[in-house]
Amino acid sequence: MGQIRKQVIQSSFLSYIGFGVGAINTYFFTRQGIFTPEQYGLTQVIISLSQILAPLAGLGMTAFINRFFPYYFGHLEHPKNDMLTIAIIFSGIGAILVFGGCILFEPWMIGNFKAKSPLLVEFYYWALVFAFFYLCFTILESYMGALKKTVLPNFMKETAYRLCVFALIILYLFQVISFGAFVILFCCIYLLIVTIIVSYLFFTKQLYIATSFSPVSRRLRKSVRTYVGYVFTSTVIINMARQVDTLALAGKQNLATTGIYSLNQFAAAILQVPFRGLQAIAGPLIAEHWKSKNLKEIKRIYERSSINLLLIGSFLFINIWLNYDDGLKFLHIDGRFADGKTVFLLLGLCNLYELGTGTNAILIITSPAWRFELYAGVVLLALSIPLNIYMAAHVGMDGVALATAGTLFVYNSCRLVFIRYRFNLTPFTIKTLYALLLVAGSYLLTWFLLQNIHGLVGILARSAMFSALFFAGVFYFQLTPDLPQFIAVVRKRLSRKNNLHTQLCPKSAHLLSKTTQLRVG
Repeated sequence: MGQIRKQVIQSSFLSYIGFGVGAINTYFFTRQGIFTPEQYGLTQVIISLSQILAPLAGLGMTAFINRFFPYYFGHLEHPKNDMLTIAIIFSGIGAILVFGGCILFEPWMIGNFKAKSPLLVEFYYWALVFAFFYLCFTILESYMGALKKTVLPNFMKETAYRLCVFALIILYLFQVISFGAFVILFCCIYLLIVTIIVSYLFFTKQLYIATSFSPVSRRLRKSVRTYVGYVFTSTVIINMARQVDTLALAGKQNLATTGIYSLNQFAAAILQVPFRGLQAIAGPLIAEHWKSKNLKEIKRIYERSSINLLLIGSFLFINIWLNYDDGLKFLHIDGRFADGKTVFLLLGLCNLYELGTGTNAILIITSPAWRFELYAGVVLLALSIPLNIYMAAHVGMDGVALATAGTLFVYNSCRLVFIRYRFNLTPFTIKTLYALLLVAGSYLLTWFLLQNIHGLVGILARSAMFSALFFAGVFYFQLTPDLPQFIAVVRKRLSRKNNLHTQLCPKSAHLLSKTTQLRVG
């Protein structure tokens, strides 16, 4: 357990470092005078394409490794373990079908993007290179997770990838490379990452590739087919639904609009950062409580996660919203990105609603009714594709943001209703209402009193006032038991340090006195 806990802590730390580097990269991408919104939009479309093509080509092999690795590693000697062999064979078949299809239907793809996004057409094949090596990475990431070696792939994904992007930005900033070279090298980053991971596995003698199928594979064939079929379909559907907004804008508008949309989408995604840590902690706990049928404890986690995530998300959202215009000016962000303010508002509110629903997804996936995620995903996709394409063509990025927020609202509402109907659980309590009233009141008072103060002074004043009102209200109305506990822990540690300092001070003074006497003597 100590080793697992150590890796979880290390991986979480690397994730937050990576997010910080990603924020710096986004700043350089959008700062006036470096990249254009169209160029930034191209990088985001390439990433969106990989998020669709890689899971599609993977044929559910990441789910296969994650779910069935105990059966292979527990019953087979390493040289006879054919899990990675199976993953390579089937993902290879998927890659041939998917990427071969992309090449075969290239005229159709170019026809949809040539008029509005010619830059994407220019680098179309390099986008496929990015997606292919991202697919290779996802297989290796799952395999190393099965080996309980999570730190290296997590570092590569969360930190090393973004550091490579940062290095390319610096090279482009100082005109060492052209933008064309920047895009080509950007699309080869995962090639470097895959090479490093394969080399690590090879030199540590953990690259187990069997030459024949094992009895375990034959025995589990039916179970693997059923499980992987459900998870693969669900994953592909959800990824397509979540990426269709970016691709619809690139096809129906242009890459500049896509870039403006992507920046505000990134700003709204900041609200989701706390949920990453919660997933790692709450997932195993809820799964264990399902196993023991402890609905009381599941209900406690469900409610507490809801109020905590809602409070954290609201704090981040209001601070960004209050300082949106002044923040862009202070950071010298290209003024065109401010056109996406409504995008941030809609997607931010959507993310707040998702945070308020707490551990919805984890609760369903770990429950006996895990198949519901597939059905909910079908509803999400059926709504997302036509709505986003229509809004992109006739309304623009504000319409796409409205379509995305609306479909995700329906998606999460379906989860809420299902959990309430099936398990008689709901994340909301009377404290949810108090929290919303507190946030609204603190925002309105801050905005009314300080709306005419601009620049850095205005940013600091609004942030300070809202934060003071917010935390005072949370503490006074006891909206979450975790805040008093956190304060108590901090006080305890500070008290311990003060006591230690008090104990050490007389000794230090005594030693100093003796040293002085020796020097005088």
